[in-house]
Amino acid sequence: MKVENDTVVQIQYMLQVKDGITPPELSRVFKTEFLYGREPVIPALEKAILQLSEGDEVEVSIPPEQGFGKRDESLVSELSLSQIKRPETLKEGELYEEINAQGQPVRFMVKEIREDSVVADFNHPAAGKELILKAQILSVRAASAMDILRAVNFSRGGG
Repeated sequence: MKVENDTVVQIQYMLQVKDGITPPELSRVFKTEFLYGREPVIPALEKAILQLSEGDEVEVSIPPEQGFGKRDESLVSELSLSQIKRPETLKEGELYEEINAQGQPVRFMVKEIREDSVVADFNHPAAGKELILKAQILSVRAASAMDILRAVNFSRGGG
């Protein structure tokens, strides 16, 4: 069966940053399943897999706008070292992560360490960069009425 509207598609894929270092959280195999034509999918990927079949492979360039967005310079700021729980672990050019007061992880790239502060970049490490997505179609099947109902509810905010 070929990928077309109202087929349930399962793929596995890997992401790489084109012309750059791929962040560790992207350096693995991902799997996802979606109802083609009804659930949100990266547009470049959706276009590339149309009419492909189980077992087919594809390589797609994902522009920054469809990946992690453009870099936002307003997300680069200077923080006092007193705000950092483990300032001794900071290294320029590396990601730093700690847990905030709400228990959520906060990550930033250490751009520069100064005497009493650090320049922190809170953009995703792949922001502003083109990605290469390599995917294999694991399965394609006709959507059931329940699959379509679930997708319609999801798109209306009920999912």
